[in-house]
Formats: sequence, structure tokens, C-alpha cells
Amino acid sequence: MGVSQGTKLLLAFRSGDRCAFPGCEQTLTAEENPGGNQTTIMGEVAHIAGLRPGSPRYDPNMTDDQRNHYDNLIYLCPTHHTLIDKQAQNYSVEKLREMKRIHEEKVRQAMKEAFAKVAFPELEEATRWVRRIQGASNRVNFQVVLPQDKIQRNELSDDSQWIIRMGLAVAGEVGRYVEAVAREDDQFPERLKSGFLSEYYSLRQKGIFGDELFLGMCEIAGQGLDFPAKMAGVAVLVYLFEKCEVFEQ
Repeated sequence: MGVSQGTKLLLAFRSGDRCAFPGCEQTLTAEENPGGNQTTIMGEVAHIAGLRPGSPRYDPNMTDDQRNHYDNLIYLCPTHHTLIDKQAQNYSVEKLREMKRIHEEKVRQAMKEAFAKVAFPELEEATRWVRRIQGASNRVNFQVVLPQDKIQRNELSDDSQWIIRMGLAVAGEVGRYVEAVAREDDQFPERLKSGFLSEYYSLRQKGIFGDELFLGMCEIAGQGLDFPAKMAGVAVLVYLFEKCEVFEQ
């Protein structure tokens, strides 16, 4: 088995869809056309300790599961993926792990700053895809449960809970935005929920759960967007996490 889709989504999200190589930070996901329904993913999942014998930094003492685990992966652009493998003598396991750690810390700080700036323009950009939803689907009559209960049911880590807290801090702004759009398009809230539920069920059917499911949904919510709009997309997801049956099970 290779790297799972859930792990790939998790890595892309925590990397901010940017190359982790110092000084690069190239955006690695983009929409093929504004308002379209296709994204181009340029990012590559690179193994820190090599995947197979003869590959850079291969460690024979690791299992395949360990090699394909999140902790052994770093998100890079094609140029720097090639560089770290062709010049493996300059990029040890320890150096790459530190590179990943520093990059993800920078992304986390950028997320915090972007959440604080979520407003109608960013929310409008983050929800353009809703126009493509023809009607509500996946209607399920769950009794909505509290966010803390959903966190426990889904066994979400501190990392996911931090994202939820950041999103809930701007839930009021998201709610005002949804209400404003609904005055012109009364089906907007249902289509918004329907779109997220479709992605949610799709990931669950692939056996993705827990942090990989939640943070994978966060990645999908902002895929192809610039960073401020990406966090607005995550804020919308967290709003739905609180208000409706997304993540009920």
C-alpha cells in the first residue's frame, strides 16, 4: 500500500498547500478556471526516509506503514522533490524533518492570522462552488449534537480542535453571510450543506475517519483558493460542524 488519500489531504492542509522547502512556498493547488469545478494539484508527497531499497534515505528497519505514515512525509513542489532526492547527501532525514516542522509552524501562524480576517469578500470567494450545486441531496434527519460531542465521537486531536476553535470564533460572521445570501437565494444554505455532506460521505466510504477526515474536509473546503479565502472555506465548514449534521456519525 502507498500513502492513503486521507494522509495526502492531511499533509496538504497542514502544509497550507505550499512547498515546504525554505524560500519556495510555491502554491501547490490552483483552480483551472475561476469559479470552475476542477483543481490542479502540483504538490508532491515526498518520503523523508525512502520508500524502497535504493531510494534516498532508505531505512531498512522501518515498516512500510512507517514509511507511508504522515510523520515520514513532506509536501513539496516537483522541483524541490527532485532536488532533495538527487542531492540526498545534503538532505538528511533529520534536516527534512526539521524543514517540515518549521514550515508547518509557519502555516499554523498564517492560519491564525487569516481566520482573524475572515469577512464577506473571503466567504464569497470560498463559496463560489455552491452555484454549481443543483439541489439539496443527502438529506438525513439527524438530531444535531453539540460540537464537543462530535469531537469525541470522531476522536479529534488537539490539532483539529484548534481549527474548530478558530472557526467558531468567526461563526457569527459566517452566519451573517449565509443569511445575507439566503435573502437572495433561499436554497443557498441547503446547497451549501449538501455539497459538504457529499464530500463527507465520499471520504467516509473510502475508510477515512478522525483527524484525516476532518482536516481532509478542511483541505477540500479551501482547495484551489488563496490563503485568506482558504481559511474562510474552513470557517464555513466549522460553521456547519456546529449548526447541522455534518460529522454527526
